[in-house]
Amino acid sequence: MHLPTIVKQMGKVEGETRVYIEDYVYTYLNEIKQKKYGFPVRVALYGHAFSKENKNFYLIYGASCIMEELENGRDQEEIRKKFFDGYSLIGYVNIYDKQEITETENGCYIFYEANVPMQNYMLSCYERKSKAVIKDENSTESNIGADFYRNLIQKILLGFAAIIAAIAVMTISNYNGMYDFAMMAASALQEVD
Repeated sequence: MHLPTIVKQMGKVEGETRVYIEDYVYTYLNEIKQKKYGFPVRVALYGHAFSKENKNFYLIYGASCIMEELENGRDQEEIRKKFFDGYSLIGYVNIYDKQEITETENGCYIFYEANVPMQNYMLSCYERKSKAVIKDENSTESNIGADFYRNLIQKILLGFAAIIAAIAVMTISNYNGMYDFAMMAASALQEVD
């Protein structure tokens, strides 16, 4: 296992543990932090862990928000197999909305390498969010359309009800007139007899 060559040190790195976080993972973790859930968010970390010269090294190449994935019916092992198959699930971290991502006891390193698996995972997250937004917009538009047609149908039915009521009133008025005419005709016929 080799250590990344292009790195940026974040915080004071001391002790026997060295944490290396790939830049896309760092970006993803910051996005989770920005959502401000109001409670700690548990994130699965994927990568490599090894020991060398009495030091423990953690190279983090992938991360996934457990809560968001469970909401979509996937657990961290499914995510690992689909996106991070070449890596191991090496641990978890809780992200707090006011926490600096690099706040660790001994600092960490941000490294820069091509990381297609994390890019693909982030793209799938954005696509899922885009579909959710489009679905919400479509449901809003369809609700607006449904409301428009519902109101139109109600107005048409109300208009028909008004016409039927008017016809009924005219029929009753005419019935009274016809009744009067029939009574007059009957009395006239009686006089003729």
